[in-house]
Amino acid sequence: MIKLKKISVLLLMIIFNIAIFTACWDNKDLTEKAFVTAVGVDKTDEGKIQLTLQIVKPTVVKAGEQGAPQEEAFWVFTTTGDTIFEAAKNQLTTVNRKPFYNHADLMVLGEKFARSGIMEALDFWERNHEPRLGADIIVAKGTTAEEILKAKSDLEKIPSMHIKSILENNKALAKIKKITIIDVLKQLIQPGLSPAIGAIEVVKKEKVQKIENMKIESTAVFKMDKLIGWLNATQTRGLLFIQNEVKNAVYSIDNPLDESKKISIEISSSKGKIDVKTVDGKLVLLIEIKAIGNIADQQGNGDLTKKEIFKKLSKETEKAMKKDIEDVVNIAQKKYKSDIFGFGEVVYKKHLDYWKQVKDDWSDVFSNAPVEIKVEVKIRGTGIVGKPSKVR
Repeated sequence: MIKLKKISVLLLMIIFNIAIFTACWDNKDLTEKAFVTAVGVDKTDEGKIQLTLQIVKPTVVKAGEQGAPQEEAFWVFTTTGDTIFEAAKNQLTTVNRKPFYNHADLMVLGEKFARSGIMEALDFWERNHEPRLGADIIVAKGTTAEEILKAKSDLEKIPSMHIKSILENNKALAKIKKITIIDVLKQLIQPGLSPAIGAIEVVKKEKVQKIENMKIESTAVFKMDKLIGWLNATQTRGLLFIQNEVKNAVYSIDNPLDESKKISIEISSSKGKIDVKTVDGKLVLLIEIKAIGNIADQQGNGDLTKKEIFKKLSKETEKAMKKDIEDVVNIAQKKYKSDIFGFGEVVYKKHLDYWKQVKDDWSDVFSNAPVEIKVEVKIRGTGIVGKPSKVR
């Protein structure tokens, strides 16, 4: 039912735009348009830009809803050019309709292209009136955007909708970095901040690739507009805490009454902030996280509702959260030397004179600055039961 609703919404949006654009100066008939749902950008071995479009077939989607015989509800076309614009124009040599980008809500960047610099892809998106700057952007780890967009889905008629749904799961997992094109553009033009973008990778190679064989839970780390490395799932969670993007997260910690068993602590709200200070003329980076959690699951027996037990659970959860944060800060400072947190932005806004002194060497200043991390967790509840039920 949810999938049918999503598809119905997509069709309504397409029909709405058809109605709206019938009065526009560059109006094209429905039969002359190809509705793009996702775009992929790769770099070929010859150094050319390869553009891949995933295009919906509205008539097939509609027929599928009415129980008609099934066929693929999308096309995937790939063309190349010296620039993205040229590659886009070359789509007309393959597609017999003008690609219409207003519904393209996902951009996939191949790893090779991302390592060479992503600004030219974003420039095309920013410069043209059709593409949506609110579209999600993601990096194809270890593969090409073309492979990602050619993958089929058993759960959605339009595979890009499957990927979009997984990105939305970041609200429940805190292991996925969801970011839009406009937010990446803002970070690239902001002094002292490099972007971090969610990544998708193939975990199981198949002859006919499927989205179900892929995983989205790592993060691509950039320095300026070039990809330089990756964060794993727990480092991504640490990044999201720092950037105040965690809506919900789960930590498994030892049961203080039986350390051979585990307890799940669900973080139900969190507030993260960063700041800077100077001590004896040297910059210190500050991170503060305050979170509220509940006992979501208990292995083993014992009464966890006592005040002193709550304190122990809070301390253990704080340790686990702090480790995620220390890991991501350490890898960003020592391995990548990339300020993906925005400390430079804070220095720029609050200490402009100091920023002018260090901006050209910010990578080194950031990498060598000491960091103070404070994490405070309050365990508030145990769900709708206190003590676990006993089997008799």
